[in-house]
Amino acid sequence: MKGVIPDTLKARALLLLTLVFVVSHMISIMIYKENRYASVVLTEATDFGQRIIGIVDLAYRFPANQRHDILSAAQTQFLTTYPDIVPIKAVACQQDGASAEISRRIFQPFETRPSYQVDVCVRRFGGVWPLLGQEQKKRVDILVNIHFPDDETASFHAELPEANSLFSDRVILYLVVVTTLALLLAWHLILKLIAPINRLAGAAEKIGVNLDVESLEEVGPRETRVALRAFNEMQVRLQRQLHGQTEMFAAISHDLKSAVTRLQLRCDLLHDEKEREGLQRVVKDMRFMIASIIDFVRGDSTEEPVRRISLGDLLASLCEDLIEESVPIEYHVDQTVHLYCRPMSLRRAIQNLIDNACKHAGSAYVEMQVQAAGVFINIDDQGPGVPESRLEDVLRPFVTVDASRTSTSSGMGLGLAIAHKIILSHGGTLRLTNKPGGGLRAQLYCPFGNPMRS
Repeated sequence: MKGVIPDTLKARALLLLTLVFVVSHMISIMIYKENRYASVVLTEATDFGQRIIGIVDLAYRFPANQRHDILSAAQTQFLTTYPDIVPIKAVACQQDGASAEISRRIFQPFETRPSYQVDVCVRRFGGVWPLLGQEQKKRVDILVNIHFPDDETASFHAELPEANSLFSDRVILYLVVVTTLALLLAWHLILKLIAPINRLAGAAEKIGVNLDVESLEEVGPRETRVALRAFNEMQVRLQRQLHGQTEMFAAISHDLKSAVTRLQLRCDLLHDEKEREGLQRVVKDMRFMIASIIDFVRGDSTEEPVRRISLGDLLASLCEDLIEESVPIEYHVDQTVHLYCRPMSLRRAIQNLIDNACKHAGSAYVEMQVQAAGVFINIDDQGPGVPESRLEDVLRPFVTVDASRTSTSSGMGLGLAIAHKIILSHGGTLRLTNKPGGGLRAQLYCPFGNPMRS
């Protein structure tokens, strides 16, 4: 069923409307066709009765030996006459409501001629009927036996013509035109109805990478305005909460830096060199911890403007700068790739990944893979890797797996978390995988679209 039912809401709505439209029209046509057929057959039966009584009255005015000529002259394409009657018992007559109504219509003209004895047999069929040795293909076949007052007889056999099929070229063309126009109108209305959902989806994608984008305009039907208003209020609450946390961390970090500075001054006043060196190491660790926390809090800062850059040039410049600092890395980039980003933030995220690879494995290899919708940046190393159960954990703040990498590594566990945060703010993803031959791959994906721009 998943392969049959469309994936989009507008396609499903259009498919449902099409099915309802076609089915309702087909049912209406079938009902009309049956009623139309009954009306045509009953009209033909009334006309047939009038025609028979006219022929019978005319034939009765002539002598019995001349009636055969009168009856023969009255024959038509649909009417056959015989001087002798065909026994009704030899014919399988229909006994239902429709046949009874047809018989009544034929009997009706004879109500003013009580001297005639009339027997009517109606038969419906859809194939060949060997009555009177003729091949019939009509649905209604009628046999009428007449007994004249002078004991002469006559038999009338007729095939009532069917109504023409409704499914002619004109009707089919009409149905196609009406259906097409109705579906075009329905498609237009569906697009109008679904437009607010698309706006909400686009806005949700934008605030996922930039919470400070412009709020949605609250226009449209009442239900749409209510949904947009709720969405805007949610965005404001998220902004208030996130900015409040950022300001709180900044204030705490500022106070801690002030306290560390006073502690550093007191440390410098110590006369005991051993105690002074020990306390200085503590102060250094505290400064590193505070700087790491500040870096993490500011990791997804949106103050830097979004610009379109050459990603290959950015990577090449970063790698060359690191090589000049004697960092053992190799790289292969495509300098024709351009995308929208915050260049300094993205450079910082990639550098964190390279530093992480070099710290735990001694070297790194950087490679770009260009796809239709975006670009992958792979940072590979030849280190011990990370346990499969911890690959997601190490992207969280303050999580380290030094035991699985190198016992000499140190850090707050914020490098990957900062890189992950920055990449998410660019609408991308960061994925860690262990390579089959050993080592860890950090795969960064950046889309060519620009979800950061409002």
